[in-house]
Amino acid sequence: MFTTTDLEIVRKETPVTEKAGRKTVYVIEDNFFRFWYRFVSKNLSSVNSGRIRLIYDAVIKKYYSDYMGLVFEKMCKEYLLNYENNPDFAIKEVGQWWGTDKKTRKEIQIDIVGTPVAGKEYIIGSCKYKNEKIGVGELQLLQEYAEAFGFGDKYHYYIFSKGDFTDALIEKADAGEVKLISLEDMYF
Repeated sequence: MFTTTDLEIVRKETPVTEKAGRKTVYVIEDNFFRFWYRFVSKNLSSVNSGRIRLIYDAVIKKYYSDYMGLVFEKMCKEYLLNYENNPDFAIKEVGQWWGTDKKTRKEIQIDIVGTPVAGKEYIIGSCKYKNEKIGVGELQLLQEYAEAFGFGDKYHYYIFSKGDFTDALIEKADAGEVKLISLEDMYF
């Protein structure tokens, strides 16, 4: 008998620096099932009666960016593992990290953490599936999160965006403080 994890419908996720245990969560891995349970199953009577066009704006379009955010995160992780080449820093794995910031006592979540094969250099990244420009505030937030994460001696910051970046953030990238990767950079 196969389980949903065997079929890769559901997967266990643990913060990238942790061993499986109390911080483990289960997430729907398969995008079809995520879409079904997010949008279709709750509105099955409308779908079956052919009224999906009447509710599309309120049910799907309004929340589609939220749904695609997790898909985009997965695309960004795959990009880092398969296409990003940095000879000075070999990545062992890419995942998420979540935990408590000891200074603020607030829960934080880092979209992307790339762990090193050796050493204490880490990738700390953010994935934004929005049509708006991403600014310097996102880099500052990543820097705060890296401090709360606390495992590394050196951090490489990456910001992935569906949209574009502000001129001020592009200046930071030109100075080598952050690497900016758009959806176009990834696949076009």
